[in-house]
Amino acid sequence: MIYLTGDVHTLDPNNWEQKESGSEIKSSKTYLEILKEYKLPCTLFVNGICFTTEPKECKELLNYDVELGGHTYNNFGKMSLVKSYFYRKKWGCIYGSKSYQKKDIKKTKVAFEKFGLKMNSWRTHAFGSNKETFKLLKEFDVKFVSDLLGNIKPFYDQVIHLPINIPVDQNTISYGILSPENRCPFASCTKGRIFPEEWFEIFKKRITENEKNKVDSIILIHPATMATLDDFKLFKKIADFLSKYKCAKISEFNLKK
Repeated sequence: MIYLTGDVHTLDPNNWEQKESGSEIKSSKTYLEILKEYKLPCTLFVNGICFTTEPKECKELLNYDVELGGHTYNNFGKMSLVKSYFYRKKWGCIYGSKSYQKKDIKKTKVAFEKFGLKMNSWRTHAFGSNKETFKLLKEFDVKFVSDLLGNIKPFYDQVIHLPINIPVDQNTISYGILSPENRCPFASCTKGRIFPEEWFEIFKKRITENEKNKVDSIILIHPATMATLDDFKLFKKIADFLSKYKCAKISEFNLKK
């Protein structure tokens, strides 16, 4: 089974992808239009603040076969390198203290509920969770989390975890200001960034192997990255490839199967 996901962030004047392609909510609509053409469902993890800043555009996303999950309220607010280093040093993750996390998860959940949605699934921005995060998510009745990376089988610990086991687009592809020398610590398949078609070949190979071995593929492809890269040209190829397989939303996963 294929579980396609994307991360969608609030408007940020300093975000270089948004400078190139605009609102990520609007990019998500194009993303979903392409998936609709190939009859593919997906899960988008969205900042809670988006329901306030772009309510009309968020509502339009609900016209598609999509599940919206939580992605923090607003990417931790104003985060600097110094603050990030301090948080990691003190709490072991960029998400900060337990009290801050609890406040942020609650705020995100309330934003979903005000918009008429139940927040069943979650991914912390920048994969910034720690063990306290998962305990808090259980407390707020979140059932599924897709926060870890690597060839890890789905498992239960406070919530059901679906680790991302396909190399992430934004972390691996060389595009825009990201050169082959600009290595991302979360890249999981190369020693440096690679060009889009190279990544796509690895992507296809990994999924083909997973299907052969009856392993679920949990994928993260960002709408903003696909828009910035080549105005969704590569994403159309991805959707065409994925249409050969059974796909589902994160909250449709059954650990007992």
